[in-house]
Amino acid sequence: MNTYGERRARQRRFLRRNFLWLVPLGILAGVGLFFGLGNLVVWLWRMTVVDIFAVKPISFWQAWGLMLLSQILFKANMYRSTGSMYRRHYGPDAATGPGRPEQEI
Repeated sequence: MNTYGERRARQRRFLRRNFLWLVPLGILAGVGLFFGLGNLVVWLWRMTVVDIFAVKPISFWQAWGLMLLSQILFKANMYRSTGSMYRRHYGPDAATGPGRPEQEI
């Protein structure tokens, strides 16, 4: 059975051996995702919003601006209040903590 240290050492050896082709592959994948997502938003805008609402088409950079704006507006400060981070910060009895009424069973 492998221990955590052995697995970690094996991963380090793998990365050292394959570093020369993993970095360019990662860069290529990142650039591909960047242009692919931007063009996907442009295409979706042209196929839906332009036809439905008769607005003008957007450019590639405007598509990225819309994605960034949607991230800021719709994903900022959103977290599950019942998640592990909430329990770690407030404790497992946060639902019935001080100042809160006891729950009836």
